[in-house]
Amino acid sequence: MSSDRKHFRQRCTWPISVAAVTVVFFVLFYAYDNRPFSADSSVIASYSHVELSSSSESSESRLSDTQHLIPLLYKPFLHSVDAPRFVSDNGDTYELPENPPRFTQSLGKKILLLDVDTRPLDGEGGMLSESIQYETMTPHTAGMLNHYLYAMVHGYDYKFVRSPSYTDRHQTWVKVPMIREALKTYDYVVFVDADAVFPHTHLPLEWLFNYWNITEETLVAMALDPNADFNKDQRGNTNLNTGFIIAQASPRTTEMFNVWEDCVTDDKFDKCSKWRYEWSHEQAAFSNFMRYEYQRGSEVIELSCTEANGYPQKAAESGCHGEFVRHFWLGKEFAVDALRDTVSRYMALRLHDTFHENINVAMVNATNTTLPLKAGEEVVI
Repeated sequence: MSSDRKHFRQRCTWPISVAAVTVVFFVLFYAYDNRPFSADSSVIASYSHVELSSSSESSESRLSDTQHLIPLLYKPFLHSVDAPRFVSDNGDTYELPENPPRFTQSLGKKILLLDVDTRPLDGEGGMLSESIQYETMTPHTAGMLNHYLYAMVHGYDYKFVRSPSYTDRHQTWVKVPMIREALKTYDYVVFVDADAVFPHTHLPLEWLFNYWNITEETLVAMALDPNADFNKDQRGNTNLNTGFIIAQASPRTTEMFNVWEDCVTDDKFDKCSKWRYEWSHEQAAFSNFMRYEYQRGSEVIELSCTEANGYPQKAAESGCHGEFVRHFWLGKEFAVDALRDTVSRYMALRLHDTFHENINVAMVNATNTTLPLKAGEEVVI
């Protein structure tokens, strides 16, 4: 595939995405049901992440297996883990460091994409509601579905942890012990707030790990907040935002999360208890105390705000575009639009591919005739 295929324009409308998904699903399953699975299957075999074989399963059962379908539909657009560069929607080029990339293949299930919340989320449009209508889907749900989709596309694990609540601090603190617990099972835990999304569904985390220089020494990586006075710590440095955290498993990382959780006891850090309930809670505790206990730049990596924080609608004011991770702090409603984009942009192109794969059936070229048709002429449709 040419690099142009990985450079997408934004904002197909939602009706297009619904139509694209419906038609593409139908075409793929129709092909699967009616054609033998072989090496030259232009619709299925060349794009599949999973082994497909004939079985007695019903079409309805297979249609529900979106965990197999979604990787298959997105595979033609995936960016290589060790590609030397990435071109954004607006034409900006991001290049890997000159040294050989650490990651050259997918980490798959070694990566966990993690959502954490204490709330029931089972109301109208909520993530845990048994069924929702698109019109009432909450921004919170849209953000989490973006994470779930992104994990499926790249073969990562995804977990939503309904966390127990704290009784001695604000509930945003729950991410700290839940990330620590997840690191017992996974090599990498990528935590994302529900109001943050991955805008480039085809760009794998491993490429970002290479780009951000996640090394064996790295414990965590977080994005800087916008450069504003209210985002400064007690030393005058810009705070780190805990809405997007890359954590790499190691005994030292576990130690970090233990100390972070205990920060509010004031046993190790004087006056950290201030951040039990005062904004920005665990974020302020990490920025004021924790990051200075570790090697900045190697153990604690500070990601650019314009790359891993903020969003385009606030970029002029904040200086943070959110190129790779988009965090809608003051515009949570934009998360719904972001989910539309991460579905419709790819499905519209995949639908176009499917049309061309079946062009001999789907198109009749009648340009070799004239109108009105002459006696004896006909167009076979």
